[in-house]
Amino acid sequence: MALDEPKEEDVEIKVDDFTFVVEDVLAENFNVFTIDYSNSWLRRGFTVIPDGRISTC
Repeated sequence: MALDEPKEEDVEIKVDDFTFVVEDVLAENFNVFTIDYSNSWLRRGFTVIPDGRISTC
């Protein structure tokens, strides 16, 4: 998600002003992604949690 060039078959997820690119295999295996942003004194950044049919990734 973060270290690869976008490919034609990748799936784009748009949330407000942000665009997330997910491999098509991940989009097929997981029904929903929870994308959360945290800006606390411990850390700042996005957390992406796949919620789907597979229990491990």
